[in-house]
Amino acid sequence: FEKSKIALKKRANRFGNGKNKSASINAVENVDKYMGIGFIGGASKIGENDYEKMIVKGTCQTLEKEYLRLTAPPRAELVRPQPILERHLCKLMEERGNEKHREYVWFCSQFKALRQDLTVQRIFNDFAIRVYESHARVALEERDLNEYNQCQTQLKELYSSLSNNQKAVVNQNEFISYRLIYYVLLTSNKKYEGGSSDLFDIMLSLTPEQKQNKIVAHALKVRSAVADFNYHVFFRLQNDCPTPEMVYLMDYLVPIVRLFALHRICKAIRPNVSVDFVLCELGFEKDEFEHGAQWLESCGCVLSKDRESVQTKDCVVHESDWKEQNSLI
Repeated sequence: FEKSKIALKKRANRFGNGKNKSASINAVENVDKYMGIGFIGGASKIGENDYEKMIVKGTCQTLEKEYLRLTAPPRAELVRPQPILERHLCKLMEERGNEKHREYVWFCSQFKALRQDLTVQRIFNDFAIRVYESHARVALEERDLNEYNQCQTQLKELYSSLSNNQKAVVNQNEFISYRLIYYVLLTSNKKYEGGSSDLFDIMLSLTPEQKQNKIVAHALKVRSAVADFNYHVFFRLQNDCPTPEMVYLMDYLVPIVRLFALHRICKAIRPNVSVDFVLCELGFEKDEFEHGAQWLESCGCVLSKDRESVQTKDCVVHESDWKEQNSLI
């Protein structure tokens, strides 16, 4: 662990009030002695994961705090205890409920700081689950799959360790359903090879009671519709989702399902077919038809001069040129 005194003083000036700075710097300078650095079997360098494994009891009374990676051992005066974290979570959700709320970047930073304070204090209880569930829902709403995946991974462990706490696992089935659809999405990603096995594992772990749960049953139907390439059922299920977050996840599957459906329509109906019929089959709303017609052309479809029919015989269907990049692995 190497850290210059100048850099440490600058960091202390950003967060501290001028008290106990020298003591904090000395503690940081000697941290390698207590972490086994330089001894046989000890690590050669301390990283962020090592700092997060250190346990402190927070004393900070400030509600709002920006997220920063740990580059030094956590200090109690910069870590908020659970009562302060609970108050801040309530404030965050109230702010999120306002029509003119702040940008997602700010919310994400606040949630990550909450999670960091929970980790360094080893707070893994029903409140920790509330924090991760709240961040996961906001991340899905903002189409941030990376943050959502981090939250769902931690939630899986928390649900398992707190399985006897009914208050803690009250929303477990909801997030199991999201994980099901997320794994369905991974199976369609050629860069990720574990999607099928993960999906298989979670399906085997479901209890008969969970399979009867409304939201889990809906996710299982989505999985079946995608596996069977049944685009009629898929779009019907998307219009009847039990939660908005499930709609956000299914939105990532829409381009995949649409492309397959377009392939099937162009092969089955010759020599032409109504553009309106195709767009309805592909799940476009009427106010999206103009955009939908442009999407058809980006997929290699040939439209008639009046743009009312697709010349299926002349189409060479391919992936849309408008493919949007997302944060999936």
